[in-house]
Amino acid sequence: MSSGYGDWRVSRSIGLGGMDTRQTVMVVASVMVPLLTFSVAGVVPGLVVAVPAVVVLALAVTRRSGVLVMDLAIARVRWQRAHWRGETSFRGQVFAELPRAWDLPGVLAPCKLVAVEEPGRGPVGVVWNQASGLMSATVLLSPAGALLNDLSTINSQVSAWGNLLASLADDETIRHAAVTIELVPEAGTRLADHVAGRADPDAPQLSKDVLDQLVAAAPRGASQVRARLTLTCDPAAGGGKPRSAAASAAEVARILGGLSISSAGADVLRRATPADLVRIVRTAFDPAAEAAPATAWDLEWADAGPVTAEDRLDRYEHDGAHSVSYVLLAAPRQRVAHDVLFPLCKPGKFPRRVTIAYRTLSRDEAGLVLEREANVAAAREYARKKSRRDPTARENADRDRALRAARQEARGAGLVQFAMYVTATCSDPAELDDARREVERAAGDSKLKLRVARGGQAAAFAAGLPVGIFPPDA
Repeated sequence: MSSGYGDWRVSRSIGLGGMDTRQTVMVVASVMVPLLTFSVAGVVPGLVVAVPAVVVLALAVTRRSGVLVMDLAIARVRWQRAHWRGETSFRGQVFAELPRAWDLPGVLAPCKLVAVEEPGRGPVGVVWNQASGLMSATVLLSPAGALLNDLSTINSQVSAWGNLLASLADDETIRHAAVTIELVPEAGTRLADHVAGRADPDAPQLSKDVLDQLVAAAPRGASQVRARLTLTCDPAAGGGKPRSAAASAAEVARILGGLSISSAGADVLRRATPADLVRIVRTAFDPAAEAAPATAWDLEWADAGPVTAEDRLDRYEHDGAHSVSYVLLAAPRQRVAHDVLFPLCKPGKFPRRVTIAYRTLSRDEAGLVLEREANVAAAREYARKKSRRDPTARENADRDRALRAARQEARGAGLVQFAMYVTATCSDPAELDDARREVERAAGDSKLKLRVARGGQAAAFAAGLPVGIFPPDA
């Protein structure tokens, strides 16, 4: 029987007390520079230097909602600068001549859709980031769920997922992967459309009346749960002579098809076609487009983006909809059960996307990272003993996790870095506060601590789309 899952930790660098290297350097500089100025130049210059030094010191050690005030200030300055330069507003070039160089806003601008024909499978859509050279392919999944499975089956599926993530490190072209759960409330018209599209016009009138009564009596409120896995590769990382974009896209699609996803408890529906990717991106920007029939998605990639978009400091406005995006601030400290994310992935009143992004580390890089983390933990322990300070419970737990991770990697375990992005969307700006509360309540039930992506709403919104955007690398 499994005792739960855990042992994840935030990567830390060496520093004084609970600070990292960056904070330590700023604190030491804030103290030493005024003292040196006092001793060399006198009292007045020393006081002049001391004022900004105190400000820097406060920014380096003060936190707001778990985030350093310094980081919040940097994000605000960057966003304000982009706003002054007009980079936070997008207006679709409705009357511009086609083809255009950039079709989508913000970090999505370099993305281009490449169609790959696979024998016996039909077209597969691959998103090519022309700025970075990365290519992303997506597979659509049907999450079977674990509510009816016994514990041994669940443990086997979780283990298979861990093995799948570890196997990504064996291919040097793979950069990162992302799993997205999309929750889409419906108005209740899907059942009526389904029945209407399959009803025989020559059927007996009694049968038609029975079906009409069943559709009328069916609950109007409904929701869809969609799942997908997006794999992002760098075709140039494997060496060899450069290949065309079409050949590189075909290779990415082949790598995606070789992943053993079914053993992890998800059924593979199909690899996403160009029409699937256009639909996913377009309905993210315009949720009202969900009501469009399947035959309406024969569109160009240029039509997938919004007509208008405005990147605000704490929200994202796009085609009459309003979204707020969150990023993971802290994972659960305790060991958790397999269904810990169920409250966050449960349908609610508002459309929601939950994306977990994984950055795969090669065997050599994983060993170096964990060795460095173990050395940092040992250095912190040594500094604590020299200062004759008793360790805190958190310091002991963090040190034990660092050493345990290093031992597990030495025995062959894989290592990934992960992040989480959550986006909630509503059509009325007055409902945005309700959408925020719904996400924050669900995150609390899942033992997660999220924070609003201030100054990075557009990037966090794009991270949930099947286009291979990984904000730390964007």
